Amino acid sequence: MKKIVYLFAALALSSCVYPYNVEFTEEEGEKTLVIDANILLGNTSTIVLSYLEPLDVGRRGIIYNRVQGNVYLEDNTGQTYPAYDMYGVYRINPFSPKEDAQYRLTVLADGKTYRSDWIEPTAPPEITDINFTADNEVVYVNLSLRDDGQGSGYASATFEEIWKFHADFMRLYRYDPETDSVVMLMFPDDKHYWCWKKSVSNFQYSIDYSSVNGVVENLPFYNFTRTSPRNHEEYNIRIKVWNLTPEQYRYRKMLEDNERIGGDLFSPEPGEVRGNVYCESDETEKVFGYVNVSRVTMKDAKLDSRYDLWMPPKSLIDVPRDEYLMRYENGYSPVEQMMAPDGGTVVGWGLGRCYDCILAGGTLEKPSFD
Repeated sequence: MKKIVYLFAALALSSCVYPYNVEFTEEEGEKTLVIDANILLGNTSTIVLSYLEPLDVGRRGIIYNRVQGNVYLEDNTGQTYPAYDMYGVYRINPFSPKEDAQYRLTVLADGKTYRSDWIEPTAPPEITDINFTADNEVVYVNLSLRDDGQGSGYASATFEEIWKFHADFMRLYRYDPETDSVVMLMFPDDKHYWCWKKSVSNFQYSIDYSSVNGVVENLPFYNFTRTSPRNHEEYNIRIKVWNLTPEQYRYRKMLEDNERIGGDLFSPEPGEVRGNVYCESDETEKVFGYVNVSRVTMKDAKLDSRYDLWMPPKSLIDVPRDEYLMRYENGYSPVEQMMAPDGGTVVGWGLGRCYDCILAGGTLEKPSFD
């Protein structure tokens, strides 16, 4: 049979590609399933199904569709929790976990039954503190954890953030198409000057605290520049942490290392990264991935604008008189006065996102954390 090198498409929740070199026949590779599931008790759980992809997929023009299947979680009392398909990513709604329950994931795909091992969830470390520090250019979000001895020494974390920001400019002029002229506003147009914005990270951070007696102090977890709009007035972050088993931590680190080295000849062999899933219908069927089940702890923190570092906003443009209508029809509007090349002043024009924070991706109402 023809041998072909395949790319391990472990999408995970970060939607990253983790490559390593694995030799399969072409027929085997095209149907080798990858299951990556993060079951977070009390929170929305996510399961990603994919196939191994050939490294030369682009050259051969093969397109891999998302995996269609029936996915559900069950506990050892017989209760099932169905997953619903959201554009190729399967999700399980939050549910109240039972005391001392064990869980396993089942995937019915391609006429076969795939399962994870039975997993007993463990408690994550406690988030004891989230604080902020800064240097001349960057704001750091620092995370402190403490384990009471019930955890594994390994954890994963992700975050959401909400911040209040303002547009680059407050509009002081408008264009009147009837007279083809620029008119000064009686009052500045500040209705859409301040907005809120929300971001949900799709990356999971792996944390090893197994050698520090269960205490992590001021771990640099996340950062953004001091000129970021996150520093304009109010910044909020919610960090979620859950437990990883030592085996899953090593599994994820192996994939991360493979991503960094680009899947070269020293990449792990398939048996080293197979995970805790198997094909119940056929013991010889290859299947990769990992199912994690854990309780979750979370903590919020708020930062004011003390680290805001002002920088000049993006430049407006000088529009000649005979181009007013053309620029207006292309989405530009007069905004405020600016210096002209000859040393005088002119009214600068800009696109809507320069003075309208909604067009810059914001909302007038403050969002809430999930």
